[in-house]
Amino acid sequence: MKIKNFLTEKFATAMVELGIPSDCQPSIALSSRPEFGDYQVNGAMKAAKKMDSKPRDLAALIIEKVELSEAVDRLEIAGPGFINIFLSAKFLAKEISKPLVSKLPQKSIKNIVIDHSSPNLAKEMHVGHLRSTIIGESICRFLEFAGHEVLRVNHVGDWGTQFGMLITHLMDQFPNFLNERPPIGDLQKFYKESKKRFDDEPEFKQRSYDAVVRLQQGAEHERRTGESCVEVSGWKLLCDISRVEFKKIYDRLEVDHRSF
Repeated sequence: MKIKNFLTEKFATAMVELGIPSDCQPSIALSSRPEFGDYQVNGAMKAAKKMDSKPRDLAALIIEKVELSEAVDRLEIAGPGFINIFLSAKFLAKEISKPLVSKLPQKSIKNIVIDHSSPNLAKEMHVGHLRSTIIGESICRFLEFAGHEVLRVNHVGDWGTQFGMLITHLMDQFPNFLNERPPIGDLQKFYKESKKRFDDEPEFKQRSYDAVVRLQQGAEHERRTGESCVEVSGWKLLCDISRVEFKKIYDRLEVDHRSF
């Protein structure tokens, strides 16, 4: 649809029905400023002179007569008789999507996996993660709009020594964490504390390496038997805390993270 042509036709019809002379056709122009709407109708002033009427009064009659259905959010009279047209956002979205919808594949719907975001556990997201999150979510939305089934995947990173370090610090600071959830509100601060100990304390560093081995062995044991070890439980707790922090970012960006 050519919106200007649509508006011209509708206002011309209304003006003819009001008995306005045919040589006073509406002049539709794009508004120069957003506060004046999307378009302006300038025909009422010229017509008012020929009909011996006040321009604003005639503009009010035109507004009352014109039929624009859902295309317009509102009409306002401005100045000596301009009619400001504020288009409906719903109408614009519908018109913009028409050429896209008409080209949607009818028989080629696919199941598509999109891997994006991939932040590091127990660390703050940085600009690289934000970039991949936004690009990935945009691709997902395009594909979903085209009718495809999309699965969002989030491969979180940094699994090695980092977790041995964090788990060891967790067990030292909160030995009862299995029974009482520790008050770790700032995971980044917790990470920095454990990293400092890892760099400064050789004994802590060795225990961290040992914790990684037990974590890997415990994960395999849990996979085979369903029984969890302390290190695996600590790892799960830290992952949960990380996901809570990631969710805050995803919610703010309006990113669908249900399948992460």
